[in-house]
Amino acid sequence: MLRIRDHQTLDLFDRWAYLGPKRHKLLERSWAGVFRQHLLSELPINELSKAFSDQTGRPTKDLYVAVGALILQQLHDLTDSQAVEALALNIAWHYALDLQSEADAYLCERTLRNYRRRVIDQGMDEILFRNLTDQLLRVFEVETRRQRLDSTALRSYMRNLTRLGVVVESLSKFLRELARRDPEQFSKLEPYWSQRYVSRRGEGNFSDARPSESRRRLPESGADLASLICRFRDTDATELESFKLLERVLSEQFEELPDGVSPRVKEPAEVPCDNVRNPADPDSSYNAHRGQGYMVQIMETYEEDDSDEHKSSGKPDLITHVQVHKMTLHDGNQLEGALEDVARRDSEPDSLLADSHYGSNKNLERAKTRDLELISPAMPPKGAKRGRLTLEQFEVHEDGTLASCPAGHAPLSVTSSKTRLEARFDSSVCGLCPERSRCSTQTTRNRGSRSRIQYTPERIVQRARRLAETGDEFRDRYRWRASVEATMSRLKYRMGLGSLRVRGMKSVRYTTLLRALGLNLRRCAASEAFSNRLEKVA
Repeated sequence: MLRIRDHQTLDLFDRWAYLGPKRHKLLERSWAGVFRQHLLSELPINELSKAFSDQTGRPTKDLYVAVGALILQQLHDLTDSQAVEALALNIAWHYALDLQSEADAYLCERTLRNYRRRVIDQGMDEILFRNLTDQLLRVFEVETRRQRLDSTALRSYMRNLTRLGVVVESLSKFLRELARRDPEQFSKLEPYWSQRYVSRRGEGNFSDARPSESRRRLPESGADLASLICRFRDTDATELESFKLLERVLSEQFEELPDGVSPRVKEPAEVPCDNVRNPADPDSSYNAHRGQGYMVQIMETYEEDDSDEHKSSGKPDLITHVQVHKMTLHDGNQLEGALEDVARRDSEPDSLLADSHYGSNKNLERAKTRDLELISPAMPPKGAKRGRLTLEQFEVHEDGTLASCPAGHAPLSVTSSKTRLEARFDSSVCGLCPERSRCSTQTTRNRGSRSRIQYTPERIVQRARRLAETGDEFRDRYRWRASVEATMSRLKYRMGLGSLRVRGMKSVRYTTLLRALGLNLRRCAASEAFSNRLEKVA
């Protein structure tokens, strides 16, 4: 039976008067005061209430308390048992959630997990983050005209496995689930399967395989994998998630051959980059630069606080957008989704700071269509890291044709079209140049002894961008992007996102969204704007 208490009507008597003025003031000025005053009544409990009946069933907990407890759990990075204890005994939690009865002050761990599962399954984590963040933006009058965007890697609760470990753990996971769901089918299996992949005792099991033996034993596990899939392919076991995982691992790690022939082990280059890295978390992926886990996009507001006017405002920088995705997706492809998200909530910026991964020419054009100024440096030119001369060192006319090389020599001839530009130099002169070893020109023989350089009109645009980025104006505006790294650090090390206790895309997204909301809550409580609002009320 649905139960929702009224948290908007004021009490005739102050239930917190026994604390005394000093302790009461501490609560009001803490995160608990921000949550109670501005967020508690805004919780979207109507979305959750659809899962319960108004007339039948056991009475629910106050939905405001249940949903609020889930948010506070992520705010403080608590386990379920710690969250239950805090709800029962922590006075700051009681104040933040406006507890009105003894029954509301206790949730068992199972109840907490059930409410969390409903919130995740119904996608309420995104609703909670967006609605409550928008409320904080309105209450604290935070400007969204200037924002910055960056990404960071998250690691779920899993360990790194070798290719052999992935196959063995996948087989073990399927056999254990089969034993729980269909004991009859499991009992028909030979003892070999249980000894090798479940109990992992006796000869032939993979638990004691040395790293040097992995390459030799991987074909054996592949043969077992193909055999087990073939055996249960026409049974009800195909409905198990672990069986679907077996098929995925087989297709990623092996090449299936005709019946009776063991599958061929794929070479490392043939394995897709988004392959299963750990059967305990098949949604995670791998990136050679970031490692194993998930990627999260973070967009936040900021103020250029050099002037006294901005310093006196005391408004917090708030995270406006959070998106969790696979490691295999490029940052530049996530810009459009981030802008659409904030635009739907009337929080779209006029200018956006981002690193070079977001600053492609295509993204710049997309930003212009939205009347958005994307302040992002271009990627370094190819060859610059190796000390090669690039187009930025050449002199160029307004029409894009070359005027001279870095040594000051003019080209013998130039040609241009819509798709390509070319300049040709005298190779006898180029051969005597001291910069020849670093020059990007190439010697051709088909049209005489000439050295030429070819480039595209898009490359001219990139050249102009890179030269403009060396100026003081760009540096002065772009320097504000660096502060987003402090936000990433706080999320990882203060809010506990660096090493999560959950697995799977849905759970990682839920945790990330609510902890970003928790950081917004902490920033609002620490801001001068919140202190000023309390003083005006007093």
